[in-house]
Amino acid sequence: MCRRMMLLFVLALALAPPRHAEAEIPIGFANPLTGPYAASGARNRIAAETAVQALNREGGLLGEKVTLIAADDACGIAEAVAAARQLIEAQVKVVVGHFCSHSSLMAAGVYETADVLMISPSSTHPRLTEEGRANVFRLNGRDDQQGRLAGDFLADHWADRRIAVLHDGTVYGKGLASQTRHRLRQRGVQETIYGTYEPGAVDYAPLVARLQSAGIDVLYIGGYGPDAGLILRTARERGDDLRLIGGDGLGMDEFWKIAGLAGNGTIFSRRRDARALPQAAAALERFEERGLGPRPSGLGAYAAVQVWAQAVARAGSIKPAAVAQMLRRGRFESVVGRVAFDEKGDLEGAGWQWYVWRNHNFVPLDPLLASR
Repeated sequence: MCRRMMLLFVLALALAPPRHAEAEIPIGFANPLTGPYAASGARNRIAAETAVQALNREGGLLGEKVTLIAADDACGIAEAVAAARQLIEAQVKVVVGHFCSHSSLMAAGVYETADVLMISPSSTHPRLTEEGRANVFRLNGRDDQQGRLAGDFLADHWADRRIAVLHDGTVYGKGLASQTRHRLRQRGVQETIYGTYEPGAVDYAPLVARLQSAGIDVLYIGGYGPDAGLILRTARERGDDLRLIGGDGLGMDEFWKIAGLAGNGTIFSRRRDARALPQAAAALERFEERGLGPRPSGLGAYAAVQVWAQAVARAGSIKPAAVAQMLRRGRFESVVGRVAFDEKGDLEGAGWQWYVWRNHNFVPLDPLLASR
């Protein structure tokens, strides 16, 4: 009889449903983890992971542990859609990303259809929030603002010099360059050259030769760090003291990796400096521990996790509609300061600031030194 009972007990154990691990809330992350912008994607991934770790140390969210699920969009278009679908299949309710504006624009509709929130710390093209999607939030400024800033900067400091405005043909690059030229002309300044360059080219000598022939003194680039770094390095190798200025794409780690010491003195705009904020100190210390150095790049991804978590806590739910409502009506504390969104999903009070590269790091630009 005992033997029979034992057999029944073993059979019951075999047929019983498996015990589930501790419940977890998945957060999606989408950035370029391969390709020319992989270093920036890796930095943002580490930043988001660090924010999740901090959240879990404080007890998680709604009594559950939070976990980050990463997808590689390679800063592409088809790849962004594939990454979005991968994260949707993983049942995430929010995605921190994407990085490139064209990737964000392609993924946003996919997330909307699947009822998934998207908080982009990086994408700056105005159309991202102008399309009226209730699931999209931007934790950065817009290129119409960044372009006005650039046009004014060029007009204020180099109106009497020969200026070229170039872009790489991408949604981000072309949009930013167009906004910059528009503002420049509003200020009564006519650029000498306006045109495009091929992204990912291995040799920019012909482009640099064209700039030299035209006597260009100042080059404004709408595009990403790797290409800008190679263009500048090529100019220096040809003995050209061209002044390089650009948008936040020039603040990428990849810019300095390619430009090297030739990058010293390059001026670019990016989000306002948060390094002096007390709430950023712990995150920046963790960044240093993980090998990210002193630069604040990545704080936007960290803040995206913080802001979403606070909205979830207030809503008492991870359901996207409830969280989106909280995101639009609330104010949140983060490593980049106090955060609030408008009805479009844009960051209220978003601003841009000028920086300059100095020996593998960038620092806020002293306005008095801008045109020297």
